[in-house]
Amino acid sequence: MSDKIKNIGKRIYDARVRISTTVICLVLCMASLLTTASGANTVKVILDGIEYEVTTHRTTTGDILIQSGLEIGSDSHIDDSELESRGVISVNTICNVTVVDADKEYKLEAHGTVADAISQAGLEMSPYDTVSGCELTDYVSDDLVITINRAFSVMISVDGDIATVHMTEGTVADALDTAVITADDDDIISRPLDEILTGNCSIKITRVEYVEREETQEIKFTEKTEKTSTLNKGQSKIKQKGVNGEKTLTYEDKYVDGKLAESTLVDTVVTKEPVEQIKLVGTKKAASASASAQGVKLANGVKTISVFTPPASLELTDKNIPTSYKKKIVGTASAYHCGTRTATGKAVKPGYVAVNPKQIPYHTAMWIVSNDGKYVYGYAFAEDTGGFTKWTGSRATLCDLYMPSDSMCTQFGRRSVTIYIL
Repeated sequence: MSDKIKNIGKRIYDARVRISTTVICLVLCMASLLTTASGANTVKVILDGIEYEVTTHRTTTGDILIQSGLEIGSDSHIDDSELESRGVISVNTICNVTVVDADKEYKLEAHGTVADAISQAGLEMSPYDTVSGCELTDYVSDDLVITINRAFSVMISVDGDIATVHMTEGTVADALDTAVITADDDDIISRPLDEILTGNCSIKITRVEYVEREETQEIKFTEKTEKTSTLNKGQSKIKQKGVNGEKTLTYEDKYVDGKLAESTLVDTVVTKEPVEQIKLVGTKKAASASASAQGVKLANGVKTISVFTPPASLELTDKNIPTSYKKKIVGTASAYHCGTRTATGKAVKPGYVAVNPKQIPYHTAMWIVSNDGKYVYGYAFAEDTGGFTKWTGSRATLCDLYMPSDSMCTQFGRRSVTIYIL
């Protein structure tokens, strides 16, 4: 009985030992796994632009690449300069590439991007140069042909400024679009819009603008002469007074770069018709025997211009000067032949004189002779007001002498006279 109990107790003890041992092994395994996981590194392998992540305990480039399982050629270009600092290994396949620059070709074994290949060919590109058949960021492949398109500059002169654009190809129109410059149909462009540009060049744009303008002008009235027998020959008067008209002229002004170049008359519209002036010219001959036109013949044979016969009491010297008078005035006289009535209401005729009534009162009897001895106006009366009274600086004018005709007015003109107040 006791032996059985001992065997049972031994079996229970052995089972406990086995369980404890299993637990310890599990703990040790888990600790080992945790230790292993905590010591692993993540490395980024970039193969021809494609990224792969590798978790590894390995530290050398070769071992890491072997662990990655990537197919890497023996002649690939490997760059592990950033392995320690950033955990990056760059692998680029070396390819046979041709770079074409203008008329030169460069054949080389290149790796990386198209931009890298151009640099490896010893070439540089400006920010405006481009490539054909690929992008600068593309990775090279075998037998890739890279063509460099070199940019050229185009200077555009417009609106007093110069804009510069860079192009690898295109037309004049493309250059204007690149510079965001517009031109109207009237503007002048120094080159055709469809001209293909191939090298450094310049384009000039001349701005042309047409502006419509209106201008108002006066139309001078015309004058027509009509003959009439109601007026004596040498007399005239206005039958119809002329009135100027008006017209609107429309011009098209051409401005070149803001400056007026030319003006073209495009339309004329008469807005107000002018009124013709009609002048009547007398054709009637004055009666030759009329006392009103012939004046008076003195005893000594001298003929006066005035039609009034002097009184018998008026005695004259051999120089036709009164022997007796109240006052003598010397000054200038003008001749005239116009009007129908004097200021005192009498019909005009030779012998009625226009005076300044403040100097010589109306109805004053006078004897008038020219101081050069050529004219004896004769016995006259102050019956009209002279127009000279309204003139500035007319103090030297004494009177206006009415003449029987325009022609005689012209002959007499303006000359010095002496007035004898009777």
